[in-house]
Amino acid sequence: MANSSAAIGIYIHIPFCLHKCEYCDFYSLPITDAEVLENYTRSIIRELEHRAESIKNPITTVFLGGGTPSLLKPQQVERILAAVFAGYKISGELEISLETNPATVNLQNIKDLKSVGVNRLSIGVQSFNDNELKALGRMHGGLEARMTLRDVVRAGFNNYNIDLIYGLPNQTLASWQDTLNSAIEFNPQHISAYLLQLDDSTPMAQKVKTGTISLLDDEAEASLYYTALEFLAEQGFHHYEISNFSRPGYECRHNLLYWQAREYLGIGCGAVSYINGQRHLNQAGVNKYIDNCRTGRPLGIEILETMTPRQMAADAIILGLRLSEGIKFKEFKDRFGFDIMGEHRDVITNCQDKGLLQMDKESFFLTKKAYFLSNQVFNQFIV
Repeated sequence: MANSSAAIGIYIHIPFCLHKCEYCDFYSLPITDAEVLENYTRSIIRELEHRAESIKNPITTVFLGGGTPSLLKPQQVERILAAVFAGYKISGELEISLETNPATVNLQNIKDLKSVGVNRLSIGVQSFNDNELKALGRMHGGLEARMTLRDVVRAGFNNYNIDLIYGLPNQTLASWQDTLNSAIEFNPQHISAYLLQLDDSTPMAQKVKTGTISLLDDEAEASLYYTALEFLAEQGFHHYEISNFSRPGYECRHNLLYWQAREYLGIGCGAVSYINGQRHLNQAGVNKYIDNCRTGRPLGIEILETMTPRQMAADAIILGLRLSEGIKFKEFKDRFGFDIMGEHRDVITNCQDKGLLQMDKESFFLTKKAYFLSNQVFNQFIV
C-alpha cells in the first residue's frame, strides 16, 4: 500500500489506434471493432474497482493516454471517470487529461468530452507540415490538425496542450518555425516539443538502418530545440521542463507527479505503476487482460524494479533535474534523508565546471546549455 497521506495520479492506458505510427514504440494495436473497445472499457472499470481496495491515497490527477484514447466514446470516458469518483478519495478539483488524435474527433465529440468531465486535452499534432506528418505515419494532415484545434477552442476548452516533434527526417529550421507559428495561432495554454527518438523495433528505425531515410545530426537537432526555447519564451511561455512549456499556472499537474518522483497508479494493459518504491507493469495483451478482468483472475503484473532508498533518491534527482527550477536541497533532504552536496559534491562540481549545472543557496538546476545534453548529467547520478 502506498503512503496514504500523499496525493497520487491515475494513468489509464488505452492501447488502441487507427493505425500504428512509424515512430511509436508504446504498446498499442490497431482497433478492430467497437465491441473490443467496449469490452476493454468494462475491464478498465473492473480494474479500477479492484485496485481501489489497496489505494487509500487522495487522487489529484487522471490521465487517459495511449494509443489513442479519443477513440473511446464520450459515454465510455464518462463511465471510467465515474468509477474513479466512486472508488477513490478525490483531492480538490481533478485535472482530467485525455490524449487526442486529430483524425478521431469532431466538434460535437470534443464538446461531449468536456461535458463528461474531461478538462484538459493533449492534442497529438506533431507537425503542421504534410510531408513531415506523412513520414511519421500520422493519419491526419496539417489542415485537419488546424480544424481540430479550432474545434477545441470553439468547444470552450481553456486548458489544452499541443504535442509537437522535432528532429524529423528532412525537417528544416523554416518548417519547424512554421509549425511553431501555427501552434501559437490557436493560443494554447501548453506546448510539448519532443525530440524524435527511435526504438530499434519501429518501422522508422528500420528505414534509417537501411538508408531509406536519414535523421538530422546533433547540431541540427539542437538548433531546432533552442529555436523553440527562444520563440516560446518570446510568446510568454514558461519553460518549466526540458520538453514542456506552459502559460503560468497551466503546467501539466499529472506529468509533474512523474518529474517530482511522486507515486502513480497505472490502469490498463501496458500501464506502469509506481508505488512504494516499486515500478510494476500490467503485462501487455488486450484479450488476456479483458479475460482476466471479466473472470476475476489476477492480472499479469511484472515487477520492473524495486528500489532501495538510495536508488529512489537517485531516481528523484534524475527526474527532478528535468524541471527548470531543479531540486531544492532542504526539500530533498527532508523527503529522502540524503544530503545531496554531501553525497554528490564531486559530480555537481564537475558538471558546474563544464557549464552543465548551476547552483544557488537553495537549489541546483540544469543550465540552458545542458537542456539538450541532459543525459550527460543524469548518467552521473545513477546508482
